[in-house]
Amino acid sequence: MSGASAGLPADAPMRVLIVDDQALIAEAVRRMLLPHPDIQLVACTKGAEAQAKVAEVKPDVILQDLVMPDADGLELVSAYRRDPELARTPLIVLSAKEEPATKADAFARGANDYLVKLPDPVELVARIRYHARANRAQKERDEAFNALRAELDSAAAYVRTLIPEPMDGRVRTRWSFVPSASLGGDSFGYHWLDDDRLAIYLLDVCGHGVGPALLSVSVMNALHVNALGGADPRDPGAVLTSLNELFPMSKHNGMFFTMWYGVADLGARTLRYGSGGHPPALLAMPDGADRELGGNEPVSGPMIGAFPGLPYESAEVPLPAGSRLYVYSDGIHELIRADGTLWTLEEYLAGVSQEARGPDGAVERLVRRSQAWRGRDDFEDDVSVLEVMFP
Repeated sequence: MSGASAGLPADAPMRVLIVDDQALIAEAVRRMLLPHPDIQLVACTKGAEAQAKVAEVKPDVILQDLVMPDADGLELVSAYRRDPELARTPLIVLSAKEEPATKADAFARGANDYLVKLPDPVELVARIRYHARANRAQKERDEAFNALRAELDSAAAYVRTLIPEPMDGRVRTRWSFVPSASLGGDSFGYHWLDDDRLAIYLLDVCGHGVGPALLSVSVMNALHVNALGGADPRDPGAVLTSLNELFPMSKHNGMFFTMWYGVADLGARTLRYGSGGHPPALLAMPDGADRELGGNEPVSGPMIGAFPGLPYESAEVPLPAGSRLYVYSDGIHELIRADGTLWTLEEYLAGVSQEARGPDGAVERLVRRSQAWRGRDDFEDDVSVLEVMFP
Protein backbone atom coordinates (compact mmCIF):
# COMPACT_ATOMS: atom_id res chain seq x y z
CA MET A 1 0.00 0.00 0.00
CA SER A 2 3.04 2.26 0.47
CA GLY A 3 1.32 4.61 2.90
CA ALA A 4 -1.80 5.46 0.88
CA SER A 5 -5.26 4.59 2.16
CA ALA A 6 -8.84 4.84 0.97
CA GLY A 7 -7.73 6.24 -2.38
CA LEU A 8 -5.62 9.03 -0.80
CA PRO A 9 -2.03 9.73 -1.88
CA ALA A 10 0.54 8.95 0.79
CA ASP A 11 1.25 12.66 1.42
CA ALA A 12 -2.40 13.78 1.57
CA PRO A 13 -3.07 16.15 4.52
CA MET A 14 -4.71 14.72 7.60
CA ARG A 15 -8.32 15.90 7.60
CA VAL A 16 -9.62 17.12 10.94
CA LEU A 17 -13.23 18.16 11.52
CA ILE A 18 -13.98 20.26 14.59
CA VAL A 19 -17.62 20.31 15.72
CA ASP A 20 -18.05 23.30 18.08
CA ASP A 21 -20.70 25.99 18.15
CA GLN A 22 -18.15 28.62 19.23
CA ALA A 23 -16.47 30.11 16.19
CA LEU A 24 -13.72 31.52 18.41
CA ILE A 25 -12.72 28.00 19.50
CA ALA A 26 -12.63 26.78 15.94
CA GLU A 27 -10.48 29.75 14.96
CA ALA A 28 -8.13 29.18 17.89
CA VAL A 29 -7.66 25.55 16.87
CA ARG A 30 -7.13 26.62 13.25
CA ARG A 31 -4.29 28.91 14.35
CA MET A 32 -2.74 26.13 16.42
CA LEU A 33 -2.69 23.91 13.36
CA LEU A 34 -1.66 26.59 10.85
CA PRO A 35 2.10 25.87 11.17
CA HIS A 36 1.46 22.26 10.23
CA PRO A 37 0.60 21.93 6.53
CA ASP A 38 0.08 18.17 6.90
CA ILE A 39 -3.08 18.86 8.95
CA GLN A 40 -6.17 20.31 7.27
CA LEU A 41 -8.97 21.68 9.48
CA VAL A 42 -12.66 21.95 8.60
CA ALA A 43 -15.13 23.52 11.07
CA CYS A 44 -18.78 22.74 11.75
CA THR A 45 -20.49 25.19 14.11
CA LYS A 46 -23.96 23.57 14.12
CA GLY A 47 -24.39 20.36 16.03
CA ALA A 48 -27.53 19.48 14.05
CA GLU A 49 -25.44 19.40 10.87
CA ALA A 50 -22.51 17.47 12.35
CA GLN A 51 -23.34 14.00 11.02
CA ALA A 52 -23.90 15.27 7.50
CA LYS A 53 -20.67 17.25 7.66
CA VAL A 54 -18.72 14.22 8.84
CA ALA A 55 -20.12 12.18 5.96
CA GLU A 56 -19.12 14.93 3.54
CA VAL A 57 -15.60 15.58 4.85
CA LYS A 58 -14.70 11.98 5.77
CA PRO A 59 -12.19 13.20 8.36
CA ASP A 60 -9.25 11.28 9.71
CA VAL A 61 -10.05 12.71 13.16
CA ILE A 62 -13.12 14.37 14.71
CA LEU A 63 -12.76 17.02 17.43
CA GLN A 64 -16.11 17.04 19.23
CA ASP A 65 -17.45 19.62 21.68
CA LEU A 66 -19.94 18.36 24.27
CA VAL A 67 -22.12 21.40 25.02
CA MET A 68 -23.91 23.01 22.07
CA PRO A 69 -27.26 24.80 21.86
CA ASP A 70 -28.72 22.56 19.15
CA ALA A 71 -27.20 19.15 19.98
CA ASP A 72 -25.90 17.04 22.83
CA GLY A 73 -22.24 16.28 22.16
CA LEU A 74 -22.37 12.96 23.99
CA GLU A 75 -25.37 11.90 21.93
CA LEU A 76 -23.42 12.82 18.79
CA VAL A 77 -20.56 10.60 19.93
CA SER A 78 -23.05 7.73 20.25
CA ALA A 79 -24.59 8.56 16.87
CA TYR A 80 -21.21 8.47 15.14
CA ARG A 81 -20.50 5.03 16.58
CA ARG A 82 -23.87 3.68 15.44
CA ASP A 83 -23.06 4.68 11.86
CA PRO A 84 -21.04 1.87 10.18
CA GLU A 85 -19.18 4.45 8.07
CA LEU A 86 -18.08 6.40 11.16
CA ALA A 87 -17.82 3.68 13.77
CA ARG A 88 -14.03 3.56 13.61
CA THR A 89 -13.23 7.21 12.87
CA PRO A 90 -10.98 8.50 15.68
CA LEU A 91 -12.85 10.93 17.90
CA ILE A 92 -11.26 13.35 20.38
CA VAL A 93 -13.63 15.07 22.77
CA LEU A 94 -12.62 18.73 23.10
CA SER A 95 -14.61 20.08 26.02
CA ALA A 96 -14.51 22.64 28.80
CA LYS A 97 -15.83 19.97 31.19
CA GLU A 98 -13.17 18.28 33.29
CA GLU A 99 -15.31 16.06 35.52
CA PRO A 100 -14.24 12.38 35.67
CA ALA A 101 -17.85 11.22 35.23
CA THR A 102 -18.17 13.17 31.96
CA LYS A 103 -14.90 11.74 30.69
CA ALA A 104 -15.98 8.22 31.61
CA ASP A 105 -19.31 8.70 29.81
CA ALA A 106 -17.54 9.98 26.68
CA PHE A 107 -15.22 6.97 26.59
CA ALA A 108 -18.11 4.60 27.25
CA ARG A 109 -19.91 6.00 24.21
CA GLY A 110 -16.88 5.44 21.96
CA ALA A 111 -14.57 8.45 22.24
CA ASN A 112 -10.90 7.65 21.59
CA ASP A 113 -9.44 10.58 23.53
CA TYR A 114 -10.42 13.53 25.72
CA LEU A 115 -8.85 16.99 25.90
CA VAL A 116 -9.89 19.95 27.98
CA LYS A 117 -10.00 23.04 25.83
CA LEU A 118 -7.99 24.76 24.96
CA PRO A 119 -5.09 22.30 25.05
CA ASP A 120 -1.44 23.09 24.47
CA PRO A 121 -0.78 23.22 20.69
CA VAL A 122 2.06 20.69 20.93
CA GLU A 123 -0.20 18.18 22.69
CA LEU A 124 -3.11 18.78 20.31
CA VAL A 125 -0.95 18.26 17.21
CA ALA A 126 0.66 15.15 18.70
CA ARG A 127 -2.69 13.55 19.49
CA ILE A 128 -4.19 14.42 16.12
CA ARG A 129 -1.22 12.89 14.32
CA TYR A 130 -1.27 9.79 16.50
CA HIS A 131 -4.96 9.08 15.91
CA ALA A 132 -4.93 10.05 12.23
CA ARG A 133 -1.96 7.82 11.46
CA ALA A 134 -3.50 4.94 13.37
CA ASN A 135 -6.75 5.45 11.46
CA ARG A 136 -5.01 5.40 8.08
CA ALA A 137 -2.92 2.38 9.06
CA GLN A 138 -6.11 0.53 10.00
CA LYS A 139 -7.68 1.42 6.67
CA GLU A 140 -4.61 0.09 4.88
CA ARG A 141 -4.87 -3.16 6.82
CA ASP A 142 -8.57 -3.38 5.99
CA GLU A 143 -7.86 -2.81 2.30
CA ALA A 144 -5.10 -5.41 2.31
CA PHE A 145 -7.37 -7.90 4.07
CA ASN A 146 -10.21 -7.25 1.62
CA ALA A 147 -7.84 -7.73 -1.31
CA LEU A 148 -6.60 -10.99 0.20
CA ARG A 149 -10.17 -12.08 0.88
CA ALA A 150 -11.03 -11.44 -2.78
CA GLU A 151 -8.02 -13.50 -3.89
CA LEU A 152 -8.99 -16.35 -1.58
CA ASP A 153 -12.58 -16.27 -2.80
CA SER A 154 -11.37 -16.33 -6.38
CA ALA A 155 -9.03 -19.24 -5.65
CA ALA A 156 -11.81 -21.16 -3.89
CA ALA A 157 -14.11 -20.59 -6.86
CA TYR A 158 -11.43 -21.89 -9.23
CA VAL A 159 -10.86 -24.99 -7.09
CA ARG A 160 -14.59 -25.65 -7.24
CA THR A 161 -14.50 -25.63 -11.05
CA LEU A 162 -12.10 -28.59 -10.96
CA ILE A 163 -14.43 -30.72 -8.85
CA PRO A 164 -16.58 -32.89 -11.14
CA GLU A 165 -20.35 -32.83 -10.98
CA PRO A 166 -22.01 -35.61 -8.93
CA MET A 167 -22.41 -38.83 -10.90
CA ASP A 168 -25.73 -40.69 -11.20
CA GLY A 169 -24.86 -43.52 -13.60
CA ARG A 170 -23.45 -46.95 -12.80
CA VAL A 171 -21.66 -45.34 -9.88
CA ARG A 172 -23.21 -42.54 -7.87
CA THR A 173 -21.18 -39.85 -6.13
CA ARG A 174 -22.02 -37.10 -3.68
CA TRP A 175 -19.66 -34.59 -2.10
CA SER A 176 -19.32 -31.50 0.05
CA PHE A 177 -16.56 -28.87 -0.13
CA VAL A 178 -16.53 -26.18 2.58
CA PRO A 179 -13.50 -23.88 2.20
CA SER A 180 -12.24 -22.30 5.40
CA ALA A 181 -12.02 -18.52 5.80
CA SER A 182 -8.32 -18.61 4.95
CA LEU A 183 -8.65 -21.30 2.22
CA GLY A 184 -6.65 -24.47 2.51
CA GLY A 185 -5.45 -26.82 -0.19
CA ASP A 186 -8.21 -29.42 -0.48
CA SER A 187 -9.11 -30.88 -3.87
CA PHE A 188 -10.78 -34.10 -4.94
CA GLY A 189 -12.20 -35.76 -7.99
CA TYR A 190 -12.94 -38.94 -9.91
CA HIS A 191 -12.87 -39.99 -13.56
CA TRP A 192 -13.20 -43.14 -15.62
CA LEU A 193 -9.95 -44.71 -16.75
CA ASP A 194 -11.76 -47.19 -18.98
CA ASP A 195 -15.19 -48.82 -19.14
CA ASP A 196 -14.82 -50.53 -15.75
CA ARG A 197 -12.19 -48.65 -13.76
CA LEU A 198 -12.96 -45.44 -11.86
CA ALA A 199 -10.13 -43.40 -10.34
CA ILE A 200 -11.05 -41.69 -7.04
CA TYR A 201 -8.76 -39.24 -5.24
CA LEU A 202 -8.63 -36.56 -2.55
CA LEU A 203 -5.65 -34.45 -1.54
CA ASP A 204 -4.93 -31.89 1.15
CA VAL A 205 -2.02 -29.44 0.82
CA CYS A 206 -0.41 -28.17 4.01
CA GLY A 207 -1.01 -24.56 4.97
CA HIS A 208 -3.58 -21.96 3.96
CA GLY A 209 -3.88 -19.31 1.30
CA VAL A 210 -3.49 -18.98 -2.43
CA GLY A 211 -0.16 -20.89 -2.54
CA PRO A 212 -1.57 -24.22 -1.26
CA ALA A 213 -4.65 -23.78 -3.46
CA LEU A 214 -2.46 -23.34 -6.56
CA LEU A 215 -0.39 -26.42 -5.72
CA SER A 216 -3.60 -28.36 -5.23
CA VAL A 217 -4.83 -27.20 -8.65
CA SER A 218 -1.53 -28.24 -10.27
CA VAL A 219 -1.79 -31.76 -8.85
CA MET A 220 -5.41 -32.04 -9.96
CA ASN A 221 -4.52 -30.97 -13.48
CA ALA A 222 -1.75 -33.58 -13.60
CA LEU A 223 -4.29 -36.26 -12.65
CA HIS A 224 -6.90 -35.04 -15.13
CA VAL A 225 -4.58 -35.16 -18.14
CA ASN A 226 -2.57 -38.18 -16.93
CA ALA A 227 0.66 -36.16 -16.77
CA LEU A 228 2.16 -38.62 -14.30
CA GLY A 229 5.56 -39.25 -15.82
CA GLY A 230 4.50 -42.54 -17.37
CA ALA A 231 2.94 -43.98 -14.21
CA ASP A 232 -0.01 -46.31 -14.75
CA PRO A 233 -3.09 -44.45 -13.42
CA ARG A 234 -4.64 -47.86 -12.57
CA ASP A 235 -1.90 -48.45 -9.99
CA PRO A 236 -2.36 -46.21 -6.90
CA GLY A 237 1.15 -46.86 -5.60
CA ALA A 238 2.68 -45.87 -8.94
CA VAL A 239 0.57 -42.69 -9.07
CA LEU A 240 1.62 -41.61 -5.57
CA THR A 241 5.26 -42.44 -6.29
CA SER A 242 5.16 -40.32 -9.44
CA LEU A 243 3.47 -37.37 -7.71
CA ASN A 244 6.08 -37.55 -4.97
CA GLU A 245 8.78 -37.04 -7.61
CA LEU A 246 6.87 -34.43 -9.62
CA PHE A 247 6.02 -32.19 -6.65
CA PRO A 248 8.95 -32.16 -4.20
CA MET A 249 8.46 -29.68 -1.38
CA SER A 250 11.95 -28.29 -2.06
CA LYS A 251 10.59 -26.84 -5.33
CA HIS A 252 7.19 -25.80 -4.00
CA ASN A 253 7.99 -23.37 -1.21
CA GLY A 254 8.20 -26.08 1.41
CA MET A 255 4.67 -27.33 0.77
CA PHE A 256 3.71 -30.99 0.82
CA PHE A 257 0.36 -32.71 0.64
CA THR A 258 -1.44 -35.81 1.81
CA MET A 259 -3.43 -37.90 -0.64
CA TRP A 260 -5.69 -40.91 -0.88
CA TYR A 261 -5.95 -42.49 -4.34
CA GLY A 262 -8.07 -45.48 -5.29
CA VAL A 263 -9.21 -47.34 -8.40
CA ALA A 264 -12.53 -49.16 -8.31
CA ASP A 265 -12.72 -52.03 -10.82
CA LEU A 266 -16.39 -52.84 -11.36
CA GLY A 267 -15.59 -55.82 -13.58
CA ALA A 268 -13.28 -57.50 -11.07
CA ARG A 269 -15.26 -56.12 -8.08
CA THR A 270 -12.09 -54.87 -6.40
CA LEU A 271 -10.82 -51.58 -5.01
CA ARG A 272 -7.09 -50.88 -5.17
CA TYR A 273 -5.83 -47.99 -3.10
CA GLY A 274 -2.81 -46.21 -1.72
CA SER A 275 -2.25 -43.37 0.73
CA GLY A 276 0.38 -40.73 1.30
CA GLY A 277 -0.03 -39.55 4.89
CA HIS A 278 -3.80 -39.19 4.48
CA PRO A 279 -6.52 -40.19 6.96
CA PRO A 280 -7.99 -43.60 6.17
CA ALA A 281 -10.94 -43.86 3.83
CA LEU A 282 -13.88 -45.90 5.04
CA LEU A 283 -15.45 -48.64 2.92
CA ALA A 284 -18.93 -49.21 4.33
CA MET A 285 -19.85 -52.83 3.56
CA PRO A 286 -23.39 -54.18 3.15
CA ASP A 287 -22.75 -56.82 5.82
CA GLY A 288 -21.65 -54.16 8.34
CA ALA A 289 -17.99 -55.27 8.38
CA ASP A 290 -16.69 -51.80 7.42
CA ARG A 291 -13.01 -51.43 6.54
CA GLU A 292 -10.59 -48.56 7.06
CA LEU A 293 -8.38 -48.17 3.99
CA GLY A 294 -5.03 -46.52 4.72
CA GLY A 295 -4.28 -44.79 7.98
CA ASN A 296 -1.96 -47.04 9.99
CA GLU A 297 -1.83 -49.80 7.37
CA PRO A 298 1.61 -50.63 5.90
CA VAL A 299 0.31 -49.41 2.52
CA SER A 300 0.09 -45.86 3.89
CA GLY A 301 3.30 -43.95 3.18
CA PRO A 302 4.34 -40.47 4.32
CA MET A 303 3.02 -37.19 2.92
CA ILE A 304 3.69 -36.52 -0.75
CA GLY A 305 6.69 -34.34 -1.63
CA ALA A 306 8.56 -34.71 1.63
CA PHE A 307 10.87 -37.65 0.81
CA PRO A 308 12.01 -37.86 -2.85
CA GLY A 309 12.82 -41.33 -4.13
CA LEU A 310 10.44 -43.08 -1.75
CA PRO A 311 8.22 -45.76 -3.36
CA TYR A 312 4.55 -46.05 -2.44
CA GLU A 313 2.59 -49.29 -2.39
CA SER A 314 -0.92 -50.40 -3.31
CA ALA A 315 -3.38 -52.65 -1.51
CA GLU A 316 -6.56 -54.31 -2.74
CA VAL A 317 -9.88 -55.23 -1.14
CA PRO A 318 -13.08 -56.80 -2.49
CA LEU A 319 -15.79 -54.38 -3.58
CA PRO A 320 -19.17 -55.99 -2.88
CA ALA A 321 -22.31 -54.71 -4.55
CA GLY A 322 -23.96 -51.98 -2.48
CA SER A 323 -20.79 -50.85 -0.72
CA ARG A 324 -20.06 -47.17 -0.16
CA LEU A 325 -16.69 -45.43 -0.04
CA TYR A 326 -16.05 -42.31 2.06
CA VAL A 327 -12.92 -40.21 1.51
CA TYR A 328 -12.42 -36.96 3.42
CA SER A 329 -9.91 -34.33 4.51
CA ASP A 330 -8.84 -34.02 8.14
CA GLY A 331 -10.55 -30.62 8.47
CA ILE A 332 -13.85 -32.39 9.16
CA HIS A 333 -12.63 -34.32 12.19
CA GLU A 334 -9.59 -32.49 13.59
CA LEU A 335 -11.82 -30.19 15.61
CA ILE A 336 -11.38 -28.44 18.94
CA ARG A 337 -14.30 -27.25 21.01
CA ALA A 338 -14.27 -24.01 22.95
CA ASP A 339 -13.55 -26.01 26.11
CA GLY A 340 -10.42 -27.52 24.53
CA THR A 341 -11.78 -31.05 24.00
CA LEU A 342 -10.79 -32.90 20.82
CA TRP A 343 -12.87 -35.06 18.52
CA THR A 344 -11.07 -38.32 17.82
CA LEU A 345 -10.79 -39.94 14.41
CA GLU A 346 -12.45 -43.06 15.84
CA GLU A 347 -15.48 -41.03 16.89
CA TYR A 348 -15.73 -39.46 13.46
CA LEU A 349 -15.43 -42.80 11.62
CA ALA A 350 -18.11 -44.29 13.87
CA GLY A 351 -20.38 -41.49 12.71
CA VAL A 352 -19.49 -42.18 9.06
CA SER A 353 -20.37 -45.84 9.51
CA GLN A 354 -23.71 -44.90 11.05
CA GLU A 355 -24.63 -42.33 8.41
CA ALA A 356 -23.67 -44.72 5.58
CA ARG A 357 -26.58 -46.90 6.62
CA GLY A 358 -29.06 -44.06 6.58
CA PRO A 359 -30.95 -42.57 3.64
CA ASP A 360 -29.31 -40.55 0.89
CA GLY A 361 -27.71 -37.34 2.11
CA ALA A 362 -24.98 -38.91 4.24
CA VAL A 363 -22.43 -36.28 3.14
CA GLU A 364 -24.58 -33.40 4.27
CA ARG A 365 -25.33 -35.14 7.57
CA LEU A 366 -21.63 -35.75 8.19
CA VAL A 367 -20.86 -32.05 7.73
CA ARG A 368 -23.70 -31.14 10.07
CA ARG A 369 -22.40 -33.63 12.65
CA SER A 370 -19.02 -31.91 12.64
CA GLN A 371 -20.57 -28.46 12.85
CA ALA A 372 -22.77 -29.55 15.76
CA TRP A 373 -19.84 -31.06 17.63
CA ARG A 374 -17.75 -27.93 17.05
CA GLY A 375 -20.65 -25.72 18.10
CA ARG A 376 -20.43 -23.42 15.07
CA ASP A 377 -20.93 -23.56 11.30
CA ASP A 378 -17.49 -22.50 10.10
CA PHE A 379 -14.29 -24.56 10.08
CA GLU A 380 -10.66 -23.67 10.74
CA ASP A 381 -9.53 -25.80 7.79
CA ASP A 382 -11.02 -26.79 4.45
CA VAL A 383 -13.57 -29.58 4.74
CA SER A 384 -13.99 -32.10 1.92
CA VAL A 385 -16.12 -35.24 2.03
CA LEU A 386 -16.60 -37.56 -0.94
CA GLU A 387 -19.11 -40.44 -1.03
CA VAL A 388 -18.96 -43.06 -3.80
CA MET A 389 -21.87 -45.53 -4.01
CA PHE A 390 -21.20 -48.73 -5.97
CA PRO A 391 -23.82 -50.84 -7.72
